[in-house]
Amino acid sequence: MNSKYILILFSIYIMCICSSCSDFLKEVSQDEFEPKTASAFQELLNGEGYSTTTCFDPITDILTDDVEGAQGQAYNYTDGNLAHRAVYTWQSNMYLLLADYDMTNLLHTYQKLYKCIMTCNLVIDGLTTADGTEDEKTQTRGEALSLRAYYYFLLVNLYAMPYNSAGTAPESLLGVPLVIRPEIRDEGIARNTVAEVYTQICKDIEEACSLLDDKTANTIGLFRINNVAAHLLASRIYLYMENWDKVIEHTGAALAGAPALVDLTTYQLSNTASPQYATNNIISRNFPEVIFIGGMAGNIKTEGTLIRVSDSGSNALLRLYDSSDARRNIFFSDMSFMYYKYWMAKRGTQEQGFVWRTAELYLNRAEAYAAKYMAGDNSCGQKAVDDLDALRSKRLSNFVTYTLTTPVALMEFCHEERRRELCFESHRWFDLRRYGMPSIEHTWYDASGNRTVYTLKEKDLGYVLPIPQDAMDTNSALIQNELAPERVGEVN
Repeated sequence: MNSKYILILFSIYIMCICSSCSDFLKEVSQDEFEPKTASAFQELLNGEGYSTTTCFDPITDILTDDVEGAQGQAYNYTDGNLAHRAVYTWQSNMYLLLADYDMTNLLHTYQKLYKCIMTCNLVIDGLTTADGTEDEKTQTRGEALSLRAYYYFLLVNLYAMPYNSAGTAPESLLGVPLVIRPEIRDEGIARNTVAEVYTQICKDIEEACSLLDDKTANTIGLFRINNVAAHLLASRIYLYMENWDKVIEHTGAALAGAPALVDLTTYQLSNTASPQYATNNIISRNFPEVIFIGGMAGNIKTEGTLIRVSDSGSNALLRLYDSSDARRNIFFSDMSFMYYKYWMAKRGTQEQGFVWRTAELYLNRAEAYAAKYMAGDNSCGQKAVDDLDALRSKRLSNFVTYTLTTPVALMEFCHEERRRELCFESHRWFDLRRYGMPSIEHTWYDASGNRTVYTLKEKDLGYVLPIPQDAMDTNSALIQNELAPERVGEVN
């Protein structure tokens, strides 16, 4: 697809989502931006729907309890590193502070996601009259629906309260604006409820799962969504909705075609001395467990900055791994001679920002079984253990089966195993939200070594990101999230 087409498409997106664009359209001939064939729509989706030049989630990993403050040298206190403080300490004006430091790459997740959604809408709508075989149109439609479901899933979990918020119903919570048609609207677009957004997400992903079949699963590569990836996404969506039976249904369908778990106790990285530089690390097309890979790297790092992987305190991430856990040396590189101590080795590239992989399927289903066990279905307890053990047997050199005790203990172990396995893959922040939004503390060290502790309280307003101000300014129908006051730390 030529650059003129892409420019027009992006302009339409901005106008459609944020403001009136009828005048703009008068200046554009319709035949300049309307593909005619299924293959052309697939090309459009490949380039601008998948958007492999976009980092969709650059900040949530440093909002979690998987990181803590690092006391660097004076030369580490650069404008760029200081700008991260606003995000790391959950300030509601983080966008303004990032803009002040010209950290614009961290500001535009909201806009980028809607831009990709507009591409999906154009593809889904255009395929109804496009030339091409039914198989071509079915495949492309399934991919576009999966992507739209994923992008709305990200939006509603970044900019709205969790679906399972205690004491409230998703029907009463503000979600994000639903735009599922490519038609241009002059009026502003109001926020739908969380329930409405999830209803559309489920509709999209269920249809996608019905359209995508295993005949093409092994022919389209890892950079496009196949039926296994669609079922994985469905299992994640239903996990957040606590629809346990649907989680089990979709994980079963995905595992039927998913690659086998990798035995990390014998897995050889291409660079064992520096796992972060290995060409076959976890965030890589060369890692055998990968089902789908997308986006590009661009998240805030935990090395060379003033934020590091948490290893102190009883709840620190690195304290969850015992000495026989192979993940400790594959996910992290020991940098004890440096001030940040560990290098997070799950590192994407310009072409590889995130992955969906087989391990998540076992974790999703284990949690679903554990929840059913808590609800009184005793047969599900051992099923959860079986899924956890299937994963753990490929991670621990001295693996011993988990001993089933109480439902509460089993669920806690599911959560711990999920944290160990999926750390720094953009899961933890969303998981903390659905676990009830617990209190978190972050330490910050200034250049003189003074230590300040910032607290995100239980069910804090900071668990929902503010809608960017430029979106608010150009869409009069938007209602901003309730913002927390300036977060002031305690010096100690």
